[in-house]
Amino acid sequence: MTCSLWSCAQDKTKLSYDYDKIGGHPRLLLKQGDEEVIRASLQRNPEFQRIDTYIRQVSEELFDEPTLVFKKEGKRLLAISRRALTRLYYLSYSYRMTGDTRYLQRAEDELKAVCAFESWNPSHFLDVGEMAMGVAIAYDWLYDGLTDDTRKLVRQAIIEKAFKPSYVSGDNLFLTRHNNWNPVCNGGLVYAALAIFEDEKEQATAIIERALESTKLPLETYAPDGNYPEGPGYWNYGTTFQVMFFAALESALGSELGLSNAPGFNSSAYYMLYAVGPSGYYFNYYDGGRAVAPSSALFWFAEKEQDPALIYQEIPLIRKGGYTKKINSDEHRFLPNALVFGKNLTLSEIKPPSGNTYTGHGMTPISIVRTNWKDGEGKYLGIKGGRAGDPHGHMDQGTFVYDVGKFRWAMDFGLQSYITLESEGVDLWNMSQNSQRWDIFRYNNLNHNTLTINNQRHNVEGKSEIIETYDKGRELGAKVDLTPALNLNNELKRATRKAVIVDESFLKIEDSIETNTDPVDLRWNMVTPASAEIMSKNTIRLSQQGKDMILTVDSEVPFKLTIRPSENPREYKSEFGNYKYGDYNQHNKGTVMVGFDSTVPTNTTVKYTVTLIESL
Repeated sequence: MTCSLWSCAQDKTKLSYDYDKIGGHPRLLLKQGDEEVIRASLQRNPEFQRIDTYIRQVSEELFDEPTLVFKKEGKRLLAISRRALTRLYYLSYSYRMTGDTRYLQRAEDELKAVCAFESWNPSHFLDVGEMAMGVAIAYDWLYDGLTDDTRKLVRQAIIEKAFKPSYVSGDNLFLTRHNNWNPVCNGGLVYAALAIFEDEKEQATAIIERALESTKLPLETYAPDGNYPEGPGYWNYGTTFQVMFFAALESALGSELGLSNAPGFNSSAYYMLYAVGPSGYYFNYYDGGRAVAPSSALFWFAEKEQDPALIYQEIPLIRKGGYTKKINSDEHRFLPNALVFGKNLTLSEIKPPSGNTYTGHGMTPISIVRTNWKDGEGKYLGIKGGRAGDPHGHMDQGTFVYDVGKFRWAMDFGLQSYITLESEGVDLWNMSQNSQRWDIFRYNNLNHNTLTINNQRHNVEGKSEIIETYDKGRELGAKVDLTPALNLNNELKRATRKAVIVDESFLKIEDSIETNTDPVDLRWNMVTPASAEIMSKNTIRLSQQGKDMILTVDSEVPFKLTIRPSENPREYKSEFGNYKYGDYNQHNKGTVMVGFDSTVPTNTTVKYTVTLIESL
């Protein structure tokens, strides 16, 4: 059902809810009286006390800061919108938990400042979504304490700066997107609609009804198993807003209409549980960094699934200060979620997860092995398939990461800041085969933990699938079909990669290559933060912080080991052609790439076996 601004609100027979039953203020996330439940939770959970204290400290520090001003970075107002969401959520929480009117007054000052902005930058509608959510939470949570003039100002701003632009063609492309733009923008709009509902019933109803239909699109991307196409960092972004959307519907209207039962959505919490290795880093791929951030949405899933083990990895992160670091992290603006969604939990009673493998198919297939759930212990393997041409994609099909305890031995460079590339005029968002995107050092296949043939790019349209999994016995891992990614001109009959942890002891990578009528040159590459030294014709020693790892290569055809530099890309020539990488490429300090080069003869099947074994 698609609604115009007025039609859905006028035809009550087509509405999803009986909106006359909407709850009173506060109706978003935390109802009146729930403060007492949180206070009880703080008493039994010292980890939550730490978060509560941090939120209060940040709120106190705002008294010495000026209110936010309209300031874009390039085409984005997003940094200001996120700061507004943080400030308004923190201050509103602090007021509700303490009753201290200083927090109320400071939040009201911030509301008046952002609602007086010339716009919330609808040409980049993420900025509107985040701003609208922050404004809505403060309006709803502080409703009884706000002046009539402030309430009126907020309602006018929501209508003019959020609702109306969301009907402008070109600005509202989020309505038909499957990626994180959809839940961020729709989520913010729904919060705004629920917050001012009694004063703007028709417009608010139309916004909510439209969002209920539109939000089905991003939910499709979780199918069938829950692994998020764009990686764990973007899961934190898109899924947190999706959870916020559902939680607001539940608190204000009594139900999210079963939308969370979409195939794979609830399972995505298990994907995130496995996404963090014992090194404390994500299995990062595509436009994702490896640094782990708070995943406060997991507290909602733990309650929804009645499985407290889903937040098992969040507990040590809180204890180590990962939730309360003084950094400009996107996820920190949602810290109150942990206390709101986790208020019924007792963290000291939570037991480790029972499984040791996770596999997800769908848009970006991945498989993960974790041999031990104790913090900083065990071995960890992640391998992926997918398609370079997908949103935020890299040419990293077949890439893997490998941890032993607290050390990551096989790593991914991760994304480079978009602004550093856009400001240099790089054609970053063109995903076509010959786009400048693939000249970025961190984005192409030459510099990922994967295979390259004939020094050519991966096929952006070729999707690599997981074709076998190993979840019992001596070997734990998966096999990926790399043929679609490696073949640009039918150079290969078949190419597969099998990555397994053997006997919970060492990593084994088996690559099988079958050629057609011409020989092919093969490049095997692995990025590592360790120093590297070639020890013999088939072994490389990797060393970091007093630990050694021996990489051994075995094959029936000749190969030559190589160590490739990676710290300063602008000094290197790209094997795609006789040109240097652009000056816009950022440094990769403390890294090197190891591997080998080989030629696979005509009409031949060749297997290459690489092992990584700890040197005791």
